[in-house]
Amino acid sequence: MKFWHKVLLIVLIIFIATLDISIFTIMQKNWALNLSWEIERASSEQALIANNIYENLNSVRSRGSMLNEDVYYDVVRSYDNYYSKQGIALEMWKDNRRVFPRSGEMDSAMPAFTSRSIERNGNHIIQIAKYLPSPDDDLLLLYERNINSLFAVQQDLNHFFVIINLAMGLCLMVLLYCAIRHLTKPLLMLSETTKQIADGNYVKRVALKSKDEFGELADNFNRMAEAVERHVTELLHMAEEKQRLADNLAHELRTPLTGMKGFADYLMTANCNEEERLIAAGYIQSETLRLNQLANKLLEISDLKHESCPLKPVSIEHLFDAVTNIEEPQLRLANQTLITNRSVSAVMGDFDLLVSFLVNCIDNAIHASGENDTIVLSAYEENHTAVLEVRDEGCGMSMEQTKNAFEAFYRSDKSRSREHGGAGLGLSLCKHIAESLDAKLNLYSKMNEGTKIQIILQLSNNFTVTP
Repeated sequence: MKFWHKVLLIVLIIFIATLDISIFTIMQKNWALNLSWEIERASSEQALIANNIYENLNSVRSRGSMLNEDVYYDVVRSYDNYYSKQGIALEMWKDNRRVFPRSGEMDSAMPAFTSRSIERNGNHIIQIAKYLPSPDDDLLLLYERNINSLFAVQQDLNHFFVIINLAMGLCLMVLLYCAIRHLTKPLLMLSETTKQIADGNYVKRVALKSKDEFGELADNFNRMAEAVERHVTELLHMAEEKQRLADNLAHELRTPLTGMKGFADYLMTANCNEEERLIAAGYIQSETLRLNQLANKLLEISDLKHESCPLKPVSIEHLFDAVTNIEEPQLRLANQTLITNRSVSAVMGDFDLLVSFLVNCIDNAIHASGENDTIVLSAYEENHTAVLEVRDEGCGMSMEQTKNAFEAFYRSDKSRSREHGGAGLGLSLCKHIAESLDAKLNLYSKMNEGTKIQIILQLSNNFTVTP
């Protein structure tokens, strides 16, 4: 839903809801007042009729006549006949017995209320039930009056309210549409410009001249677009240079590396001062091995960028055994322990690439950990996927270091990396391995708390595993 759609809908809902609530409250208050007035009117009429009946009974009593149910019936009937033309019905009760039945449906019990409003057979009725004064206080007079006209007026008001509500809602919708479309026109311009910039047209700018907030936003947006264009150009140049450097370095270093290794072997066997020969030869040989590792990792990264890897079942047991055998000398030299845990038997991947991935991760963990530290290599199932995880309790990395950890040649601790011969290619190689296996890569690290790196792979079931 677009922004102007949301504004239109929200304003319309708020306005109509506020209007409806206000009018509904007023109508309810008016209805309560009208009903109260009708009840007061009915109560007054009932009191008047009851008083007249009381006077008639006193007159009969003063003439010495006996009061019985027939007398009560005749007296109430005369009033009932008169008031029935006004939609009023009467009923007389004495000692839980009805002495005068009203017209229509008859209640089966003596009324136990003073006043109420009921609906009977589709008619709305007010009922008032009160006793006559003493000495006739054992007589209860029930008064009923039809108030359908009051409900009809209220229903007409409800219909009128619905019509007014619809009419005002439509008018408001048209007015809001025109106003909001005019006010959000600058946003449409910004949106169109953003789309073109996102498609690669970095020279596009917003042509909006205004002195309000939208004009200020357009100016800031144009400045941002200029900065983005400049930075994107710089990043493209840097990326191209870095890629050229990696490719050229990988191919051009093989020949000098071969010569350096041969020269080192010669120095170690030449007729010269033994101490000097060994120092020179050891230095050249160590540099040769370091550069050779660098070249091999650069070639691996280059190969992974240009080739896709078919997925095959890989045995976790064979994989962990191979990694453990490779890392055993370094672990022993660093006086560290590697613990392996596995709850899955196999994953879909490539054996050699996964070995390379885990070896690089464990190498980093060894360099980041201290003496007597423990490194944990795990394989387990999570959310129907297989997770290979290397976890250490070493120095860890900051949030900024974690963001850049997978960049080629990036070293979180340059002094430690140089000390161990690293060139900042291990995690970059891991990233490309994960991409070639169509796997997800996660890195979690905190300073002085350790690092955990995970590769999320597909589970492999119902097959024969081969290393």
